[in-house]
Amino acid sequence: MNDVGLVIAGLAIALVAGGVATLVPGAIGRALAYALLGLAAVSTCAGSMAALIAGRTFIAVLLEAHFSLRLDPLAGFFVAIISMVAAIVSVYALGGRIDDERGTGRTGAAAACAIFVASLLICLANDVLLFIFAWELLAISFYWAIVYAGRSKDAARSGYFATLITHGAGAGIILGLLVLAHVGGSFALPKVLAAGATLAPWSRAGIAVALLIGFGAKIGMLPFNAWLRLGYRSAPRTLAALMAGGAMNVGFYGLLRFEVGMAGGVGLWIAFLVIALGALGALGGIAWASAQRTVEELAAFSSVENAGIILVGIGVALVGRELSLPLIVGVGLAAALAQITAHAFAKMTLFLGASSVYHACGTTSFERLGGLARALPVTTFAVLSASASLVALPPTAGFLGEWMTLEGLMQAFRTGHVASVVGFALAGAALGVAAGIAVVAFVKCFGIGWLGAARSLAAQHAKRDGSVLRSVGLLMGTVLILGVGLGAREFFMGVAPLLDTLSHAPVSTGILAVPWVVTPVYPSFSSTSPLGLVLVVGAFSLGFALLVRLIPRARPAHVEVWTSGDAYRPWTQYTGSGFANPTRVVLDVVVRTERDQHVNPASSLSKRIEYVSQANPWFDLPWWESIGRWFERISNVVRATQSGKIAAYLSYILVFVTLLLLLYPSIRRW
Repeated sequence: MNDVGLVIAGLAIALVAGGVATLVPGAIGRALAYALLGLAAVSTCAGSMAALIAGRTFIAVLLEAHFSLRLDPLAGFFVAIISMVAAIVSVYALGGRIDDERGTGRTGAAAACAIFVASLLICLANDVLLFIFAWELLAISFYWAIVYAGRSKDAARSGYFATLITHGAGAGIILGLLVLAHVGGSFALPKVLAAGATLAPWSRAGIAVALLIGFGAKIGMLPFNAWLRLGYRSAPRTLAALMAGGAMNVGFYGLLRFEVGMAGGVGLWIAFLVIALGALGALGGIAWASAQRTVEELAAFSSVENAGIILVGIGVALVGRELSLPLIVGVGLAAALAQITAHAFAKMTLFLGASSVYHACGTTSFERLGGLARALPVTTFAVLSASASLVALPPTAGFLGEWMTLEGLMQAFRTGHVASVVGFALAGAALGVAAGIAVVAFVKCFGIGWLGAARSLAAQHAKRDGSVLRSVGLLMGTVLILGVGLGAREFFMGVAPLLDTLSHAPVSTGILAVPWVVTPVYPSFSSTSPLGLVLVVGAFSLGFALLVRLIPRARPAHVEVWTSGDAYRPWTQYTGSGFANPTRVVLDVVVRTERDQHVNPASSLSKRIEYVSQANPWFDLPWWESIGRWFERISNVVRATQSGKIAAYLSYILVFVTLLLLLYPSIRRW
C-alpha cells in the first residue's frame, strides 16, 4: 500500500470509529471508538511521514472530481502532527472515562473522530469545495465537542461564541477561495493558487486579508482569541488536548498553503501586518495567561501566545518572499514549522495533565491545588516537560522553535529594507518580553499547582492514577517534547523537502551545514545544539555535585519554615493570584484587572472582607457580545421571512425568477 493509500485507509477507519461510538452502547462503544481512532491515526501518520520525508506528491480522485485528495510534503507535515496527537490522545482516553465527559463518554469519542477526519480532510483537500466542506465540518465538530461532549454548565454559551467567532470569520475563507476559483476557472487547488498571479495587487491583498481573518480566527489570532478560553474550558480535557494540539493546526496549514503559496505574492504590507499581529498576540496572550486561575484557561491564553510566535515566523517568510530573498523565506518557515510542532506536543501534554489532575482532585484551580508531585509523579513529570517547552527551555522542542524565530528576526539586516529592519526589531523585543512573562506564567502553573503543600482537602487526598494507559499517553507526549528538541537535526532532516519546496532554495543545506548543530539557514551567523546544551549542563551539574560531596561542610540543621513567628500552614503559601500579581500590576493596561472588595458582617463583633479580582483581556466576551447582537438582529429578519405560508414562499420564487430574467445578460457576461 502506498503513502496515500495508508492515509485513505486511516480516514476510513476513523469514520468507522465514529460509527462505533454512535451505535455501540456503553463504555464498550467508547473504548472501541478510541481504539479504532488510534489505529487510524497510526495509519495516517505512517503514510504522511513517508510522503514528507521522501518529498513525494500523490493525488487521489475518489467518487467524483470534487472529492480529490492531495498528499504532498506540506499536507504530509500537518497530517503527521495531527495524527501523532490523535494517537496519543486515544491511548490516554483508553485508560478510562474522566468525570468531565458526559454520560459514558461515547459523545466525546464520536466528536474526537469527527474532529480528526475533518482536520485531515482540510489538509488533504485538492479541491476548494472539498476544503470548504471540511472546514465547515470541523466547525460543527468543535461545537459538538464543546456543547454536547462535556458537563460544563456554560457549554451552550461557550459553543455559541466559538461558533460566532470562528464561523463568522470563516466567511473570509469562503469568499477568498471562491474568488480565486472563479478567476482560475477551476476548483482544483493548483489552479486556485496560480490564479493569484492574474489579479491586481490590491485584489490579491484583499483576498489575503480575508483569508488571514478566516484562518487567524481558528488559531486565536487577535482579535479572535476569546473563543479559545471558552471552548477549551467547556470541552472535556481529553478533547481539548486534541483540539489545541491537533485541530488548531489547520489554521497554520491554511496560512502556509494559501498566503505563502499564492502566486504573485500578498504584498509587503500584509507581511508586516502578520508580524505585528503575531507580536501583539504573543505579548498579550502570555500576559493574560499569567493572570488565569485554572490550568485550562492558562493553557488557552498560552495558545494565543504561541500562535503569535508562529505568525511572526510566517510573517518573516512572507517578507522574504516579497523581497525575493529565498533564504529569509526559509528561516521564517523553519521557525514556524518548529514552533508549530513544539506547541502541538506541549499543549496536548498539558491538557492531558490537566485531565489527570481533574480526575485526581476534581478541580484544576491553582487556588485549590498544590503538593501533587508525590501523588501524581507521571503527571508531574509530563506537566514539567510541557511547561519547560512552553517557556522555551533547552532541550525541549519549544526552545528550538523560539530560538529559530528570534534568529530569523535577527536576519533583518540582510533584507536591505528599512521597514523590515525596524519591524523585525520591534517584533523581537515583543517576543523577548513575552518570553520573560512566560516564565512567570508557567512557574505559577507548575510551582503553585504541583509543588508546595496541598491547598485543599481535594489536593491533600488526591487519588493516584492507577491507569497504565493514561500514564503511557502522558509519557508519550513527554518523549515527543524532548525528542524534537534533542533531535533537532533529525527534525529538520525530516522536513527538509518541505522547506526546500516552499522556499524554492536549498534551505535545509544551510540549516544542517555544520555537524552536530543546527543553524538559522545562514551557517556563518549562529548555531545551537540542544543535545550539546544538555551534555554541558549535565557535566557542570555532575561536577558541582561531586564538589559538594568532596568538600567538608557543617551538618545542615532542619527547622520549621519561618512564617513571621507563627506555625506553618498551607494558606501561608503563595496563591496563584498572589504569585502573578506583580506581573498583573505592571501589565495592567494589557491584563485589565478589575478588583472588588465586599465587607460582609460575619457577626456583631467581626467583619469578613472578601476580595475579588478578575482579568478582562482585550477583545473578550463583551466585545463579541456586541457583535453577536448584530448577528441576532439579522437572524430575526431572516426568521421573519420564514412565515410558513405557501403564498409567501411562492411570492419569493416569483420575485427571484423576475430578477433572474432581468439580470440574465449581466450574469452570463460575468
